[in-house]
Amino acid sequence: MGSATHQVLGDRWWSSETVAMVTGGNKGIGLEIVRRLALEGLTVILTARDETRGLKATQSLHAQGLQNVVFHTLDIGDSESRAQFVEWIQKTYGGLDILVNNAAVFHNDNVYETAVETMKINYRGTVGLTEELLPLFKASQAGARIVTVSSWVGKLMVLNDEQVRKKLTDVTQFDQKYLDELEQKYLEACRAGNGEPNGYTNTAYRFSKVLINSYSRLLALRLANQPSGQQIYLRLVHPGFVRTDIHRKLMNMLDEEAYQKLVASGGFNHEELIGVEEGADTPVWLCLVPAGDQIPSGRLWFKREELSYT
Repeated sequence: MGSATHQVLGDRWWSSETVAMVTGGNKGIGLEIVRRLALEGLTVILTARDETRGLKATQSLHAQGLQNVVFHTLDIGDSESRAQFVEWIQKTYGGLDILVNNAAVFHNDNVYETAVETMKINYRGTVGLTEELLPLFKASQAGARIVTVSSWVGKLMVLNDEQVRKKLTDVTQFDQKYLDELEQKYLEACRAGNGEPNGYTNTAYRFSKVLINSYSRLLALRLANQPSGQQIYLRLVHPGFVRTDIHRKLMNMLDEEAYQKLVASGGFNHEELIGVEEGADTPVWLCLVPAGDQIPSGRLWFKREELSYT
């Protein structure tokens, strides 16, 4: 077990009956989050859209003695797959306590076809799964938790349109319909081949994170006044620039020297590459923060410190 978890998790509110699920859990940060939660003794559902890879990852954890990890296929971008999963988790466990929205794709462009895939998974898939699971969160004094792996690249400062940026700054000034309309306008701009669509950002990945950050703030507002014992706490996390498939895809465009020069000049928010162990630390902390030390819902975190959305 990582030493970081021992430092903050003195109030052990969970047990083997506590059910956590992690989307995109077969590799990278997702797999490490699954491993760390399993080490803490929870029942952890590892999900992946590729059954072969998901089973292989689960078997590797079983080989480490973590028999409390269970696999189930889930493609968050497919409504039928989501429906089957929701039905299964309800029948099997009666609900869940922790949802980690980790699954995502990375496309560093505004090509229409890849923008459609990005929105389908990173935005609509994450929103769809979260909404469909909301009725299944178990009541408890500790409160259920939704932790969404996002990114600082979803900060509002990446938007080119000042009017849109200003509207999204105040969570009381927009709704889900507005976010869905923004998504469609963005895709229409990509279809038109505008390169960097006016008013949006220079990559589909960035814009998907702007939308999911904004949705999460809306959801936190919706859930703010839940009665005692039925609270659902929502947190977002920027895990850092982690050595994962996303990193490898980006680094195919840069050699190590070019990357380090960008970091030194402020690129990538001055972030050095880190391992999955460090990248998973804050997500796991947000999942298991002691019930008596609840941190504000709807905030964005990095290295256990709050980041601004703007």
